[in-house]
Amino acid sequence: MRCVGEKGEKSGSFFGRGRDWRTRVGVLQERLSDPAITSRACKPKEVQMTAYRFRVKFDPDPTSLWRDIVVGENRTVEEFQTAINRAVGLDHGHLWFVGTDEDYWNSEVKYECTEAFGETPNLGGFGFDEETYDASETTIGEMVRQLELEERDRLCYLYDYGDEWRFYAICTEIVGDESSDREPEVRKRKGDPIDQYGASNPRET
Repeated sequence: MRCVGEKGEKSGSFFGRGRDWRTRVGVLQERLSDPAITSRACKPKEVQMTAYRFRVKFDPDPTSLWRDIVVGENRTVEEFQTAINRAVGLDHGHLWFVGTDEDYWNSEVKYECTEAFGETPNLGGFGFDEETYDASETTIGEMVRQLELEERDRLCYLYDYGDEWRFYAICTEIVGDESSDREPEVRKRKGDPIDQYGASNPRET
């Protein structure tokens, strides 16, 4: 059975028993004026803001060919690699990996293309145990944390296990005002793109 107050108001309500409509409006106004409540209700979703700026240099001639690339921490290592190749004139038909410092085949940690992940033997020949990750499943932020990268630290990038096009990337800036979802973008460049099949790799000359 429904209980009714003196003036026909429902009792036991959220506003308390026996309060008329003016009292209810007053309670609502009081609550809406409470900053603690309105800030929770109106607070927008926070946007993550962390990106990294890398200067990617062509190892055989680092002063003549380089690209500055900014990439959000939520983007994958594979997306970063795709941007590098597009920026320097390489195709996307060969195996590759990103490694530590300028260690290349001697890298103790490698972020491999999906086709090579878990399939490629250690070609460095030094017999150490290496950690490998799928570059398509690893974000830039995860890689940075795993390698404990800081500004001025380096990564290496090797493309094409036959011709071995070698690059290294210096982390020049941790950018706090770029979205974590920022797609890789070339911000600065020097040098003409590589003529991948029209000239020999400088490492081989």
